[in-house]
Amino acid sequence: MKLPTKIFSHWQPLSLALAASVAIAGCGSSSSDSSTTNSSSSVSSSSSTSSSSSSEQSSSSSVASELSRLHAAGTQWVQADGTPIALKGTNLGNWLLQEFWMMGQSTDAVNDQCTLEGVFDQRFGTAERERLMELFRDNWITERDWDQMAEFGLNVVRVPFMWNLIEDEANPYTLRNDAWEYLDRAISEAESRDMYVILDLHGAVGAQGWEHHSGCAEQNWYWDGGNGQDATYYQDRTAWLWQQIAERYKTSDTVAGYGLLNEPWGTTPETLADNIESLYHKVREIDQEHVIILPGHSQGIDAYGNPADRGMENVAFEMHFYPGIFGWGEIGYQVHRDWLTCGINGTGGVCEWQARLSALNTPFLIGEFQPWTGLGGELGGKIARATYDTYAQHGWAATSWAYKVLSNTGGQGNGTWGMVTNQASLGLLAKADTWACAGWDSTFSTACGTSTPTITAPGEGTQDYYLVIKAGACCDAGRLDVSLDSISLRAHETATELLSNGEFNDNSGWTAWTAGDPVNLEFNQTEYIPSGGNGAALRLTSASVSNGGLYQKVSLTGGQQYQFSGVFKDNGSTDAWAEMYLVPTQPVDGEDITGNALAQLDFNTASMAEIEALFNEFGSLDYDVHTELKHWLTTEQAPELFSLKNPPSNVTLVETDGGNQLSWSASVEPGVEGYRIYRSTVVGSAGELIAQVDNLQYLDSTAPEQTTYYQISSYAGDAESYPSTSVATTTVASALPGTVQAEHFSAMSGVQLETTSDAGGGHNIGYIDTGDWLDYLVTIEAAGTYTIEYRLASAGGSDGFSLLLGDNTLDTVAVPDTGDWQAWQSVNHSITLPAGEHTLRVKALAGSWNFNWLRVSAP
Repeated sequence: MKLPTKIFSHWQPLSLALAASVAIAGCGSSSSDSSTTNSSSSVSSSSSTSSSSSSEQSSSSSVASELSRLHAAGTQWVQADGTPIALKGTNLGNWLLQEFWMMGQSTDAVNDQCTLEGVFDQRFGTAERERLMELFRDNWITERDWDQMAEFGLNVVRVPFMWNLIEDEANPYTLRNDAWEYLDRAISEAESRDMYVILDLHGAVGAQGWEHHSGCAEQNWYWDGGNGQDATYYQDRTAWLWQQIAERYKTSDTVAGYGLLNEPWGTTPETLADNIESLYHKVREIDQEHVIILPGHSQGIDAYGNPADRGMENVAFEMHFYPGIFGWGEIGYQVHRDWLTCGINGTGGVCEWQARLSALNTPFLIGEFQPWTGLGGELGGKIARATYDTYAQHGWAATSWAYKVLSNTGGQGNGTWGMVTNQASLGLLAKADTWACAGWDSTFSTACGTSTPTITAPGEGTQDYYLVIKAGACCDAGRLDVSLDSISLRAHETATELLSNGEFNDNSGWTAWTAGDPVNLEFNQTEYIPSGGNGAALRLTSASVSNGGLYQKVSLTGGQQYQFSGVFKDNGSTDAWAEMYLVPTQPVDGEDITGNALAQLDFNTASMAEIEALFNEFGSLDYDVHTELKHWLTTEQAPELFSLKNPPSNVTLVETDGGNQLSWSASVEPGVEGYRIYRSTVVGSAGELIAQVDNLQYLDSTAPEQTTYYQISSYAGDAESYPSTSVATTTVASALPGTVQAEHFSAMSGVQLETTSDAGGGHNIGYIDTGDWLDYLVTIEAAGTYTIEYRLASAGGSDGFSLLLGDNTLDTVAVPDTGDWQAWQSVNHSITLPAGEHTLRVKALAGSWNFNWLRVSAP
């Protein structure tokens, strides 16, 4: 597979999902315990007890709207009168199908909706599970969220949902009593704000892939069959479900289109295309007017051919593009520039896709993309605006992933996935422990664990916080003995001290707090004063497992800076720690302090009250809105990000005793402000920015002692040119016996780099097709027979590759099915090698495999 024809799923970045062997009966809900009580929609929600009864129900909404029914015209989404419309929106991920990474609750034990519902069923019963799921949904998206999306200037919302939101899982081919409550609500809320809705079946019955975001990880029964049923059973139920949806919403002008299956990658592209064609005709039996969205495979849309040749009209293709994420380059300006401006030759990126869609005369939906994460506030907002604008210029609808993402720590950081997230906790300010620096005696600002000398209070207005001193010991030999002194929290502008008795001259100002065994608090122990202390000190001791300390309430003003300081000392502790926190809630004896803005629950053991509190908090917590993103999505003047200059020419490299001397000729265009020098030890990788200069030369005196590659770009404002021709130092041969990293090739044809999840990190080689090759310069210590280990991964297996030296085949390797593109296994062979310097070639006999390294060792 070659970029950009590969698409990428939104992901769960905290921990990998465990296989969930949960039967369909343990996933979803029974209509017998449900009733419609609080739908915000004006639509009736009468019960259906058979597949035919849904045809008698009313359409989606009676709210007056200015929206026009959309349809496909050539490559455009157009309104009823034929006027093209630019659909600019986002996804309501985690609302009607849960993704646990999106709410700070991802664990190995519970990481998909089926598992959670199974846990709730077992612990509380089905009726209580249904109540809890409704409580979650009613809080995850509320009126304020619809208002926020409108304030971001959006006019379409993609609504991912799971099949058991609508179908009664205990009675197949039967609607739930409250089947339409949440989809009706979405349509009503969107319509009242002149926003369209795309209905996205994110999780089909049986699951259409192995990923957690299909609702039931590791099932893929939609394609493979399972739980005593063949695949046809699940596909037929899905076709029935879509007919019910089409009957419900066939007269709705607010519904922009039907997304038949999200990321249905558990099969081949050809099987997918045939299945979607069948689903299309089932929907058309009920609804002849709405746009039907044809999902792309991870390998693209080519298997469909021209939809018209399959008898499919008024359709749009859907793909998900994630530049800079999931191995698609590196997060940064460059990867988005290359994608949005069609690459250095002007024919790649979005241009390649536009040519493909023009040939098929079909519109496009970018159902998921994420252009701002990891780019900071301002640049992230600008890149997002440029992405939406570029897609709109091509007539593509676009819905980012996703509107709302919460995390345990909160805050926007360097750019989160959400347009909104929860406000950050100030959390952990200083930390030292015996594992990192036993016997420490330091200031808080030089603490060996965490150091935060300057604090900016989040939010607006004045808010109470609690400064917590926490110390403890663990494990079999745990023993605590630490002391602290001269603790200060001052307003930066006025130098006003907020703490009382930070010198611990007496027992005033502080409140004792414990979690677990109590901590012995001893004041005025002068022999334990840390360096820099003054007079008395606070000493916390315990001869066994412990965790606790003191706290004091302080008031901080949002946006204001504060200076935090103090000293602390270890007096011979074992397996122990000392930590300082600022948290918004008063400590409670028996409850640990983590500094998290959002608690993470173990749903297998959490009480009903804790679960209800968490779900309610999702609807009431304060948001940290991505203000720069909102600004750039709503401002009239778009940023000038891609007014690209020419790169410098005639780049030369001279290796000297003082380092690598680079020089170049100036860009011929006016307005260039300077040049950026990038360095990498991997050919084909942009590498790291090592310098920015306004002249025409640079000496790199810190280059590593291995083959090093340089590229130089010109810049003006936010815009940066494509890179110059790469120059490199003399190629350094890899010594054998030894390890050769796959990315350290001297030449290659056809392959691409991606970030690896294998041990050691770095890059691996991927997107390998038949005939692709990689050359490696090696120096073999002595002729002989060696063991060679290849580090490989493949989702499905492959005929693999040959290892060549000149015209001689040294080895032939079949790649096993490792289960996933990043599930790595070693394959060991015996090989005979000649002595001396040689070029080894890895030549692909077939594609569909990844390569991380090879290792030669004595047998």
